[in-house]
Amino acid sequence: MSAELIVKLRLSVWRDFAPGRPLSLWRGDQNEQQVISGESEIQQEIFSWQMREDPFDGVLEEEDRALLRAVLLDRFEPSSNPDDRRVERLVEFVVEADRILDSGKAEWTISLDPPQEDEDAPYRLNPLLALRNQVEWLIGSFGGIPGLSVSVR
Repeated sequence: MSAELIVKLRLSVWRDFAPGRPLSLWRGDQNEQQVISGESEIQQEIFSWQMREDPFDGVLEEEDRALLRAVLLDRFEPSSNPDDRRVERLVEFVVEADRILDSGKAEWTISLDPPQEDEDAPYRLNPLLALRNQVEWLIGSFGGIPGLSVSVR
C-alpha cells in the first residue's frame, strides 16, 4: 500500500440535522422502527482533514502520548454523544499540546509526503505542531457555532 493511501488520523466536523418533521427508520435486523425527531440524532459532515503522519509518534514521553490520545481520540470518539464532542472541547488538546511543544518534548520527523519536483529531499515536520495548528484553526473557524461537533478517528 502506498504512503499516499495511509491515513493515520481523520478529524471531522459535523452539523446537527433537525428534520422538518419526524423521520421513521426501519431497522431490518430487528424488524422495528426508530423515530428520529430531535437535533443531534442525525448529523451531516461539513468539514474533514486528515494526516498521514502519526501526530503522537514524535512525542518523547509515553505519559504525554497517552494524555494526548485521551484528550483527542478518546474524547472525540465518533460513537460518543455529539453534545460531548462540541468544538470548544478541543481547547484542552491545544493546551496539552502547547505544554509538550514548549517543553521540547516533541521531535521533528521526515514527512511521508514524497519530495515535489523542485525539492531534493522530503521535508521535515513536527506532526504534533501541525495537528495543534490545525485544531486551533478549527476552533477559530467553527467554535461558538451551535450544533457543531467533532469526531476524530
